[in-house]
Amino acid sequence: MRPSSRRFYLSILTLIAAVLVVAGTVIDRGAPGPALGLWLFLTAIFAAFAAAVYPLVAGFGGRLRVLEDAAHALAAGDLDVRVPVEAHDDLAGMARALNESAARESRERRDLGRERDEAAAALNFLPQGVALLARDLTIRHANAPFWTAVGVEPPSKTPHLSAARQPVLMEICEEAVRAGHAVTREVPLYAEGRREVIVSALPVPDAMHAEGWLLTIEDLGPERRAAEIRREFVANASHELKTPLTSIRGYAETLLHGGLSDEEHREQFVETIRTQAERLEGLVDDLLSLADLERPDAELDLRDWDLGGVTRELVSSFEDLATRCGLTVEVDAPSGLWVRCDRKRLELALRNLVDNAIKYTEAGWVRVTVAIHGTTARVEVSDSGRGISPEHVPRLFERFYRVDQGRSRSLGGTGLGLSIVKHAVQLHGGTAGVESRVGEGSTFWFEIPRGGPDSVTDS
Repeated sequence: MRPSSRRFYLSILTLIAAVLVVAGTVIDRGAPGPALGLWLFLTAIFAAFAAAVYPLVAGFGGRLRVLEDAAHALAAGDLDVRVPVEAHDDLAGMARALNESAARESRERRDLGRERDEAAAALNFLPQGVALLARDLTIRHANAPFWTAVGVEPPSKTPHLSAARQPVLMEICEEAVRAGHAVTREVPLYAEGRREVIVSALPVPDAMHAEGWLLTIEDLGPERRAAEIRREFVANASHELKTPLTSIRGYAETLLHGGLSDEEHREQFVETIRTQAERLEGLVDDLLSLADLERPDAELDLRDWDLGGVTRELVSSFEDLATRCGLTVEVDAPSGLWVRCDRKRLELALRNLVDNAIKYTEAGWVRVTVAIHGTTARVEVSDSGRGISPEHVPRLFERFYRVDQGRSRSLGGTGLGLSIVKHAVQLHGGTAGVESRVGEGSTFWFEIPRGGPDSVTDS
């Protein structure tokens, strides 16, 4: 029995004993005969009462002990503790209230933990580094990109901003704290090399009205690379457009200033104008095709097509060109190779590969092969041409990249064909590549999932 229960039990016995003594004394004074029997009777009553009350008090004390232990466990953070409810008295009501409090606290803690994890996950998916700072520049929370940007492993304990080992961050945040407003700067960070970034320190009042600061780091590298790509594309496109336009204008002016009377050369002048106009038209068509493929909202008209039949039909349209070039064209594309794809865009990719193979193969053959490997369809266009040097291979699918500038233009190439192939295939969830050796020819290929682009994540 617990000391508190023992004291309670002794207090009851003392009270009952006092009552019995008083009652015995009163009865003894009024009784005519000896009172020994009376006292023995009262003693027996006291003993019986003590024996009867003991189990009740002991049980009461045990239940109090269980309640007390559960309360201590709950206070220590054990939210799984529960008190058994075996009666319908006040102690049982206390036990139910304690259990309900533990369950409610457990639910709230789970909800808070889930919200915290979701917020942390969202922050970690941001491309920017983000850190929440106290006024003394202690880091309350920082996402993974922040530590990656500063080149430091995340500390196990709550660190100071100085742990990031980037003095420029300290300078910006201290300036923001002194000024009391946001500060943004473009600065270099040194973590595995120099990187240009934009750093912002913004005041963020929290729920307790204690001022905090939000520090963000955004890498300027991707933005500047995109800007450089845009500038390069505009420059290349302008150059490619200017070349045929210059020829057209020049020969047109020649015809206007006496060339029409030059019977020996005027037909040649007109033929040159027509050739350059065709080249200009092809370049514009390729630019429009590439712009269509690169649109963020580009959609595919997906249907089930026999890829073998589509390939044979397309390659047959190149037979006359191949014959004029002295080449043989071989096709290995069995029927029944069903693929869910956008036929128009897939034909655009295949047409560019076959056209390139015929243009850049001086003698020999061009072979087109279609095969199924599990859930993937693979198309290969091989040739017996001169091959491509290894240093050119990584850049072949870039816009306007040419291995041989002069030869490509003389053959009517726009420099956009392989880029169109890459984007058309990527829209289908596939990949494109090339295998080539100098003097042994080249094999350009692409692979797409048979079930369409949505089947990539499902397979």
